[in-house]
Amino acid sequence: MSLRTLGLNSTFSRLFNKPADLTKTVLTVLDFKNNAQASLDSIMTRCDQEMGGFSSVNFNVDPVSKAGHFYGYLNLDVPKDHPEATRSGYAMFRTRDQKDSWLSGNSYWDWSQYQALVMRVKGDRRKYLVNIQANTPLVTDLFQHRLFLHHPGEWETVVIPLNDFVMTNWGVIQDGGELNKSEVKTIGIGLLDKQYGPYSLYIDWAKVMTGTEVEKETRKARQEKLAIHGPESHRGGGDVSTEPHISAALGSQGNEDPKNTVF
Repeated sequence: MSLRTLGLNSTFSRLFNKPADLTKTVLTVLDFKNNAQASLDSIMTRCDQEMGGFSSVNFNVDPVSKAGHFYGYLNLDVPKDHPEATRSGYAMFRTRDQKDSWLSGNSYWDWSQYQALVMRVKGDRRKYLVNIQANTPLVTDLFQHRLFLHHPGEWETVVIPLNDFVMTNWGVIQDGGELNKSEVKTIGIGLLDKQYGPYSLYIDWAKVMTGTEVEKETRKARQEKLAIHGPESHRGGGDVSTEPHISAALGSQGNEDPKNTVF
């Protein structure tokens, strides 16, 4: 019987957790070019087929780019033989739960010293959401932010301040819910933009950063945006905004079914 079963895991995990290395400015979460197999092994996928739907989801390492590739087809048709299903059409991937410790129970990432999630991606014109799970009272709590892609079909750097993630539960934005950065469980990306058709998103790497590393990647993201779209495109911010804003975080339409991207 583990300490988690006895309800003591939170107390003991605080006692035995190693202190964060405050000198470390970058923590790699996924890196497909330099650590492909370990990154791939850490990924799990889900889609509406679990509820009788007709979408497809795949995740593998692309042999040409050597990047992780999340792709498939989104189908919104509601299965007729599942009367409990009122809507359909979602696909997602996320990192697997980290292995538990017998002594301390759940295992988490400690991102308390980091400021931003930074990803190197190449996508299409679909509306993706970045999803983070942390240790919260309800397992259905989810922290989300739109993955804004400024030049689909091209590699780009996306910088999202961790404080900009918005907490949702069963599709409802939770006021005052802040990401518990010291106990992060999983990270992933979901698609449920209510559009039939194929989707394709490549991810080279995902890291959390702080300090000058964030500034460097933010400048890179701005330069890439300017190179493609010119000076006018930089007005209005986007991914590199440092001010939390709910409508910007989730996009103008929000997200009605985050529960489908949680597990």
